[in-house]
Amino acid sequence: MGFSGLLKKLEVKSTDDEYEAIETNRWGNRDIYPVPHDKRTYGVYAFLTFFSAGITTPGLIGFVLFIILYFPIIYFIPAYKIQKLLEVQENGGSPGNLLQPTLKLSKAEAGFRVMQGITSVAGTYTGGTDRVSDWTRYGRSRHTSTPAIVTLAITVILTALLGVISTSALAERYGEVQWNPLIMIQYVQALNYTATCRAGSFFAGVGLLSVTVFINYTQNCVSSGMDVAMLMPRYVTQRRRAIIFSILGVLAQPWRFLTQALTFITVLSSFGVFMSPAGAILIVDFWLIRKTKWNIPKLYTPGGIYWFTGGINWRAMLAYIIGMWPALPGFVNAVGGMEVAVTWRRFYQISYFFGFAVSGGLYYLFNKLSPPPGTGIQVNYDVDGTAILEGVETTEEKTETDDGKGMAHVKTEVEV
Repeated sequence: MGFSGLLKKLEVKSTDDEYEAIETNRWGNRDIYPVPHDKRTYGVYAFLTFFSAGITTPGLIGFVLFIILYFPIIYFIPAYKIQKLLEVQENGGSPGNLLQPTLKLSKAEAGFRVMQGITSVAGTYTGGTDRVSDWTRYGRSRHTSTPAIVTLAITVILTALLGVISTSALAERYGEVQWNPLIMIQYVQALNYTATCRAGSFFAGVGLLSVTVFINYTQNCVSSGMDVAMLMPRYVTQRRRAIIFSILGVLAQPWRFLTQALTFITVLSSFGVFMSPAGAILIVDFWLIRKTKWNIPKLYTPGGIYWFTGGINWRAMLAYIIGMWPALPGFVNAVGGMEVAVTWRRFYQISYFFGFAVSGGLYYLFNKLSPPPGTGIQVNYDVDGTAILEGVETTEEKTETDDGKGMAHVKTEVEV
């Protein structure tokens, strides 16, 4: 079998569902095309709750057991069926004295540290919100996910606060500053090996396991895999990309990021460097340039208006690079690289705000100077038993209407 024969074997096979009439090609497959109505199963409640190898032998055993549990989930459960998550956290006793630290900082240094903390949190959750469309596509309506705007902020604040208070309480009671909840559970159990403590450790472990599985599925498996599927839809489906990324995740040895709090915080902080320019560009493009209007069929059309120049939108690329690069020297320094001037460290500490403002502003300016084609026009496709792409044979004549607001509504019946 030659290489071409191997590629033919790897091609995504056609299905006998609503996508039967649509070919898998360079531009999409059943996981990339708009979601049929019967698979838009997410209601408001689903979005309200959304949100030395360097490891010891016991840790490696636990990691392997997690993978054994995780693989069947990503293989057998489609994304539109993952809806509910319940997470309960509890902290008792005094909050401790870490909330009043004795470390003395100048006003300028303290201010930049606060900005760095905001950058860390905002950058981390911008990564999640940037991928939220991979899940809102399963919503029953366009506004089903709107309540998540409030619940996400509340969840982030409460979770971070409980983590700080728990660490502070443990430090006051046991004299040990421990930020990792897994190590914290082991430490407390080692000092109080009672039936009550073991039961508490078990339920805490189940909670952490559930959250880890959920986060890996939603934020890593589906979302990052969607990007790969968009690049190679002829060969990559949701199930295939999940398996690929799970294998790559093991090979990356993620436990190395958790060896100390500083490394972990640095990794989280790096999200702001790369995600704030991207987030700003997406916001400006959707709300200000296109005014929330998309020509959906053209997303799947070779050489269409969203193909730009060789598949690259130079406006977005240039704005992204200009807004991102000033933070790179400080980022290299933060992860243990070369020494840099204080100015570069400051850029890194405020990278989220700087990158967001610069990239967003430049992207808006570039689009005003060189407007992209197809803005201001909305073309929708009814996915429930109707055509998703142009060029599919139909049984009825295609109709197009204009509602007077620049909104074109297209509906085409498909012969199946």
